[in-house]
Amino acid sequence: MNIMYFTAGVLLLFLGRKLFWLFVAVVGFLVGLTYIPEILPAQPETVILTISLITGLLGALLAVLLQKFAIGLAGLVAGGYIAYYLLQTLPIAVGEYQWLAIAAGAFFGAVLAGSMYDWALILLTSASGAVVITQNIPIEMPFSTVILLGLLIVGIIAQTRIKLKE
Repeated sequence: MNIMYFTAGVLLLFLGRKLFWLFVAVVGFLVGLTYIPEILPAQPETVILTISLITGLLGALLAVLLQKFAIGLAGLVAGGYIAYYLLQTLPIAVGEYQWLAIAAGAFFGAVLAGSMYDWALILLTSASGAVVITQNIPIEMPFSTVILLGLLIVGIIAQTRIKLKE
């Protein structure tokens, strides 16, 4: 499944703002891939993949029908996902208050997505894409952090250039 994560990460990194519905669909798909095995243990990979695809498609449909709400919800999920990854990667000891840091990241993502639509999409999709790609590269710290930051910068620059050409 690493190729799916990598492809999703690249799409988010470079095309997340341009295809906002894709951003919502990919976030839904990744959440499905991550949590469906925990919710439905011992299920075959095809069941997990099918449910994840349905989750992503429902996210895309929601994004098209209810654009602002979908972007806020995707910002909420992406902000929490990014915060969770950073807590696992960086040497930050929050102990039992990890949920509070994840909730703060989710809140920040939702507020950012709701208040600065285009720039929030650029930042959130670039960060989400960088996280997804970095998670699937077997590299230890501190190199993974350097790669994460490099991908984040590349994604922001690429999406900003696309935005300025419009």
